Amino acid sequence: MNHERSSTSGDEETEYFDAIHVDLFTSNILSKLPVKSLAQCRCVSKLWSSIIRRPYYNMLFPIKSPDPPRILWSIGNAGGLFFYSSPQPCNPDENTSLVATLHHWTSGKCLTISSPPIGGLLCIEYHRKNSLGLEVISNPITGEFLALPKLVINEVKKEWLFVDETFFFGYDPIEKQSKVLRITASRRLPKFGQYHVLTFESGNRNLLWRKTECCTLHFPRYDIRAMCISGILYYAADFLTNFTIACFHVRSESFSFIDIDQDIQKMGHSLDFIDYKGKLGASVYEHCFNTFKLWVLEDAETHQWSKYIYQMPNTWLKKFSSVHIAGMIGSSEIVFYPEYTQDQFFIFYYNLESNILTRVILEVPLQFNGKCYVKALANYVGDVRLM
Repeated sequence: MNHERSSTSGDEETEYFDAIHVDLFTSNILSKLPVKSLAQCRCVSKLWSSIIRRPYYNMLFPIKSPDPPRILWSIGNAGGLFFYSSPQPCNPDENTSLVATLHHWTSGKCLTISSPPIGGLLCIEYHRKNSLGLEVISNPITGEFLALPKLVINEVKKEWLFVDETFFFGYDPIEKQSKVLRITASRRLPKFGQYHVLTFESGNRNLLWRKTECCTLHFPRYDIRAMCISGILYYAADFLTNFTIACFHVRSESFSFIDIDQDIQKMGHSLDFIDYKGKLGASVYEHCFNTFKLWVLEDAETHQWSKYIYQMPNTWLKKFSSVHIAGMIGSSEIVFYPEYTQDQFFIFYYNLESNILTRVILEVPLQFNGKCYVKALANYVGDVRLM
């Protein structure tokens, strides 16, 4: 029997889903989709988005990640900032090419990613033209972001232009908590430094900063990305006139510092931190000598380091003015990328054991005009759970 009724598209959609139980739709359909498809499903309609947004969905699938780790890219030029990800193969050969997937675009020309991803999320500071920076927790796959609360520091209001703020993102695997460390310091105001911590929880919009103490005044280096390993957030900093490595213990919210030798001191501004088999690695590509240097922190309590020097087997990397390390894949492969590019996009796999450097083409499905500013992060696992 036909029923005449007036309905909107939303009514029709609800009627359609009445025939499919939400739990069945969630557990038997959505749960089997890869990250990219789930992100696209959220854009189909408000109803689909609300189903993926349901609190119990996060509880049903807290760790599931259908996709293997990928390389996350941010590419910036006059047209804005573009977030891509590409496959992350092991032991690629010279015929390998990677196809990048565009996830979202935003306005602006550059950003600071001061820490590695935590649960698929990034702590990002956007640098916008004619405005102050915007600090957010962002999901680069879905494009969702949550602005961090502002913090007014009365003592330095009049001198605000001389104050630097740096944000780091860390994770405590014991309590399973993600925390943002905020350091406010001024090189022109003697002995001024303040430290605040925020515990980030998905779904919690009432985020608050709380003050913590550090007895050693230091100035974080925002140009060197931090690394969080086993609940310790390692970041580069200036102490007096020296370069040092600071440690923020995420669980106890306390600080300590690592002694470093003169060689690391000299390379301070050029270093990249990596996770080297569960240990902190401080690495640098020396353009003039075409060498890759790696220092590994063998023992954080005794400040014991090991040093390795690798001579590159060819001169591919020397063609670029600035080369950085995206991370380490597996037990022996270092991934290099040029920080600036204008034509083709490349990444380079260097095998520490075989001393083989492999050039891989990155196919970006968008034509960029002019010089591009590139950042890359290896071992990225995407997550479409809403914040």
